[in-house]
Amino acid sequence: MTLKIIKTLLSIIMVFMYYLGFWTETFTIKIVIFFLMLIFIFEAGMESGKKQNNSM
Repeated sequence: MTLKIIKTLLSIIMVFMYYLGFWTETFTIKIVIFFLMLIFIFEAGMESGKKQNNSM
């Protein structure tokens, strides 16, 4: 689970760095990174939900 949280945080940081103008990429890479960020956030949310259900 820790790895999924780290992947999620790194992808969010990369997207914000792009929007702040720290780096530029081609249009295709921008789309890929954005969708990877969404997938990683979804995975982290699913793992958090499983952990909460198991602790009840």
